[in-house]
Amino acid sequence: MNHDDIAAGWQRHTAVSAPCTETEMKARIARWGEIPASDKAFVDTWIPGHERKLFSVIGAGVSDDPNFRPKIGTAENFHVDYIVAPHGAGAALHCHDSEEVFFIHAGRWEVDWLDGGTGTLHTTTLAPRDLISVPPFVHRAFRSLDGEAGMMVSILGGKTPSPVKWDRSVADAAIARGAGFDERGAAVKVGP
Repeated sequence: MNHDDIAAGWQRHTAVSAPCTETEMKARIARWGEIPASDKAFVDTWIPGHERKLFSVIGAGVSDDPNFRPKIGTAENFHVDYIVAPHGAGAALHCHDSEEVFFIHAGRWEVDWLDGGTGTLHTTTLAPRDLISVPPFVHRAFRSLDGEAGMMVSILGGKTPSPVKWDRSVADAAIARGAGFDERGAAVKVGP
């Protein structure tokens, strides 16, 4: 191979940038203090031990609150949320129809997953910079081991993921607390 061959090889490895104005790019920036947050984005947050705050960064993602919108709505095939939770709290067992990646930004987190073939619940502990990729339809749960000093990033795949599907045990616990869904599919709680 000579210098001309090397130069010719670059023909299929270069491209011109697509247009993107400063205004267009500014609409795609999520600054920390401007990211919408909810402590009731999911029905399980009314069950003790599942309290958490969801920061909706990019992409519609999934939520049990149809009025909760991300900072950046435009995303193709992925959705990003930040999650902060009190010590020992986090999401109850649930699944999605697409892959979900959890990346630990700060603190330590435990992630559970349910082996639907055997009924075995597995747990792993993740530290900062660790990552786990949970396949579609596998029930998963998570909790913060370091309280609100921790932050986990959730990246959910899929262009338009379907609503969360909860484990039956979560439904039973939510019903006992008066939590469920209205006719639009929004999480609601009745009574005290």
